Amino acid sequence: MTRNSILFILGALLILTSGNCSKNPEPDNKEEETPVVVPPEPVGFQRYVKDQVLSSRIIRDHVKYSVYLPADYEENTDTRYSVVYMLHGLGDNNNSWNGSYLHANTKVDELEAKGLTKMIYVFPQGYSSYYCNFFDGSYNYMDMFVQEFIPLIDNTYRTIPDKQHRAVTGYSMGGFGACALAEKHPEMFEACAPLSMSVRTDWQYLEESQSGWENQWGIIFGGLGERGEGRITEYYKQHCPIHYFNAANKEQLSTVHWYIICGDDEKNLLYSNDQLHCVMRDNGYDHEYRVVDGGHSSSVWNPALEEVLPWFDYYMNGGTLWSPGLDKDYTPGAVEVNSDGVFESAKYKENKTGTALLIVHNAELSESTINSLMAAAAIDPAFDYGYVMLPCDISKKSLTEWMTYWDAKYTNTKKLVLGYGKGAEAALALPSDTFKRSYYINPAAGSSPNVAKDQAIYFCGTDDDTNYMGMNTLYNACKNKGASFEYRIVNAYKDPLYNILSSLGTIKPNIYY
Repeated sequence: MTRNSILFILGALLILTSGNCSKNPEPDNKEEETPVVVPPEPVGFQRYVKDQVLSSRIIRDHVKYSVYLPADYEENTDTRYSVVYMLHGLGDNNNSWNGSYLHANTKVDELEAKGLTKMIYVFPQGYSSYYCNFFDGSYNYMDMFVQEFIPLIDNTYRTIPDKQHRAVTGYSMGGFGACALAEKHPEMFEACAPLSMSVRTDWQYLEESQSGWENQWGIIFGGLGERGEGRITEYYKQHCPIHYFNAANKEQLSTVHWYIICGDDEKNLLYSNDQLHCVMRDNGYDHEYRVVDGGHSSSVWNPALEEVLPWFDYYMNGGTLWSPGLDKDYTPGAVEVNSDGVFESAKYKENKTGTALLIVHNAELSESTINSLMAAAAIDPAFDYGYVMLPCDISKKSLTEWMTYWDAKYTNTKKLVLGYGKGAEAALALPSDTFKRSYYINPAAGSSPNVAKDQAIYFCGTDDDTNYMGMNTLYNACKNKGASFEYRIVNAYKDPLYNILSSLGTIKPNIYY
């Protein structure tokens, strides 16, 4: 193509383009269309803030955490709050406390409606760390918690950033972590409440399978590859509460208020939690201890908050302690007894036979207390049940002699026993088939109570009773022999009669039936 041809084509295109523009001119003053932008809805106050992240320098990892704030947090901008750290169990995460089975936030709301002081609740991710530093320094979770996480919470939220207004609780692995954190850093926490704490006695650690030991305990406390005594490392003893609550540590650990709870249906953990209670009693540590109905589940942990959170509130904010009341006021003279102190139900009086309940003690109960016990143990007359209650003071006759004595006066189709203190020890010394069903309050058990697989045993005491070792011995005997049992430890109050009746109240549903 020649140069002239190219110029011709370009000129023609220019003409066509110019003509097209003149045919459809755009006005000079036309405004551009502005796109319609819908502003996002403002994010309102979020009381439950999930999956916040701490980027830790200490463990070189991201740690998620969730926070449940007071409902009035945004309104009362001048108010600062106490903090409760709530630790999850093995395999769970920072949202598990408010997940499908625990609903801690709902429990908080219920208790606040009853007067619980508003507090901030913090739920950190603990992975499988047991919230401890690893023995080899490879993963120092506890350092992260104390040096980074608590300061982060105090700097982010309106906390009262001191020991007096900080508490920690947790279930299972989180129970161990709560205890370990408060043990190693008592300067940080006012109160600590492990729930179903995943701790072991030494003999339980020795019997742990090798894989179980390596993966869950050895990696944290040392002794990897060890069997037997080699597993009980010094580093382990520095964290295990059964070793740590000794006389030497009492002064520093007594600056923390301790509350321990466990279910009596636990497969293994009540062994260790009950032993810890005995160790703490032996060494003079003030603490709260409860054994309740249930196993390793939310059926223990969720109801425990009904007492734990008000207990925290009491020490951190001056709140009111949880205080249950008896169903009835069982005063002396509440039931009519014969001249020999025996109570007969209406059905027994009619038939002159029925079930005999022997109330056994060693000069430990007054006549008025026994009368109150009888009133509390009596069942609703509407059941029309034939039974007789027979007091047996073994300081005057042996239990065997009492049984012979009462058999001559009150015939019975079967015998049950309600033993108090030393009276329980006397009953447990008899052949195991003497009583198919036995009931004990603050029992002394002796060194080798006669317990058999076909027995049913129900026992309860208070957490400050002198027979704490007897209850531990009886629990171990029932567990090891495979007996059917229900074990409870309840709160102790100043009134001894109240304590006896509240203990009886926990086992009464099983009497006679």
